[in-house]
Amino acid sequence: MRLTVVGCAGSFPGPGVACSSYLVEFDGFRLLLDLGNGALGALQSFCDPRDVDALVISHLHGDHWLDVVPLAYARPHHPDGRVPDPLPLYVPDAGPLTTVLRRDVDRLQAVFDVRPIADGVIGPFAVRFHRTDHPVATYAIRVEAQGRSMGYTADTAWLDPLVEFFSGVDLLLAEATFPPDDDHVAPPPPGLHLNASEAGEFARRAGARRLVVTHIPPWADVERHRAAAEKIFGGPTIAARPALRVDL
Repeated sequence: MRLTVVGCAGSFPGPGVACSSYLVEFDGFRLLLDLGNGALGALQSFCDPRDVDALVISHLHGDHWLDVVPLAYARPHHPDGRVPDPLPLYVPDAGPLTTVLRRDVDRLQAVFDVRPIADGVIGPFAVRFHRTDHPVATYAIRVEAQGRSMGYTADTAWLDPLVEFFSGVDLLLAEATFPPDDDHVAPPPPGLHLNASEAGEFARRAGARRLVVTHIPPWADVERHRAAAEKIFGGPTIAARPALRVDL
């Protein structure tokens, strides 16, 4: 199994960094987790958008799904004439997506096969979901194939049941949006995001083998967030960056 970071900026794109999107590959199958603003352009460095086999959207905040809109154009309109089958698109709630794309709903039925998020099998992957603590319906994701596993927190504040959900993963991809605990600023609002220290604590309690911290805002010191998470986790910790590839 291979993870490729397509985009990893939190809340809005940074210079040369798209918002959240992560490509997970195994046995020739391409599973894309999220497609935030700017990510479709970055995705083309790794594969033809028509060759994505399934797309899971963790939640309907723009920095995790907005490039579904241009993807609806990119898949059926390449001049070479190859039009792929409708893309399985897993979403927590298709209502807002349909509203944004209302003008082209009939055409989009030929582009996307919209499905509800539910535990099951996607290609070669066993995929499980767990609701997170975030203002809209948001789902953490656990992906497994042939004894290897990775977890993706999506967006969440601290939530104890997620520790068990991610138990023993080979790789935890955890948001680390807010500064670490030792940053003496006003505490962040509850029910939104993890801070860098909490990301490390999540990985430590879950017994993850490796940690990748992500969803760090463009204005933040990425290395400071990474180091704070690693200090708590005590294991190998990487900061997500565009084109980062990790083999599990």
